[in-house]
Amino acid sequence: MPRFQMVFRDRADPRSEVWDSNDHGEPHIDGNLIVDGQTYLIRGTRWLVQSDDIGDATRRFVCTPVPEKRR
Repeated sequence: MPRFQMVFRDRADPRSEVWDSNDHGEPHIDGNLIVDGQTYLIRGTRWLVQSDDIGDATRRFVCTPVPEKRR
């Protein structure tokens, strides 16, 4: 099963994780195909997910938190 890297750019908890693709070798988050520049809810936080091609075989996505709107 192909893997991809998720790089979370959170000031409080920056981290990198390796995830397994779950559908025909394409990277998914909770069953949804990752689309460059879209936001996804991951563990209760909304993230902007952007592809970051580093030139090797592993796909990489940089995730930055989406600021919550004030009411």
